[in-house]
Formats: sequence, structure tokens, C-alpha cells
Amino acid sequence: MNGRRARALRRQRAERNAQLLADARQEQPRLLEAHDAFEVWQRGRYTFVLPVVLDDLPEELKRALDAHRTATLDGSCPLCRVVVDVDRSGVVATRHEGQCAAHPDRLVEAGDRLGVDIQRKA
Repeated sequence: MNGRRARALRRQRAERNAQLLADARQEQPRLLEAHDAFEVWQRGRYTFVLPVVLDDLPEELKRALDAHRTATLDGSCPLCRVVVDVDRSGVVATRHEGQCAAHPDRLVEAGDRLGVDIQRKA
């Protein structure tokens, strides 16, 4: 396959994935399962596993986790300009700005600082 054809295929795949994500955003998220530490949500064809925001967490961590959940399900973060896209395999990637409190690395750091065990899954 030549370079021009490969670029055209990548562009088509990216456009298709963007349209699938836009279509999914037209549907309301629905809770599929709730567990002690996480919930499983469905929005369109996409499934998301999100941490539960426990009542006994420090307020700083609650706000950050809530922003993380909102960004994952809705594609917008109240704390930063999040970027959401779909990779080649169809996985939705939500990327917060580096210093955003809802960024997975910052969540782990806040947990360490506040004495709460936060495990980054991806």
C-alpha cells in the first residue's frame, strides 16, 4: 500500500470514529453495573468504567474524581480543556491537560498526598 492510500485510509477511519463518538453522545449515558469502587456505564456503542466518588473522600479528591467522571462520559471537563478522540482500535481516549486535577496522574498524586489509595487503571 502506498503512502497516499494509507493516509486516506487513516483519515477515513478517523472520520468514521469521530462520527461514531458524535452519534454516541446523542444518547443518554446509562448505568449498567455498580460495584463498591467502580461503575460500568454505556453511552451509545461505548462502555466506560468509572471510579465511584465515595462520601468519605476528602473534598479535593471528590471534585477531581467528579470532573474525571464528567469528562469521560460527557467529553467536557469543568477543570480544563480536555481532548477526546477514538483511537484506531475504537477505544475512546480522554486526555486532560497535564496539570488538571482530574488527570489520572494528578488523581494518583492527590491520593498519595491525602492518604487515599488511588490506582490508575489506564
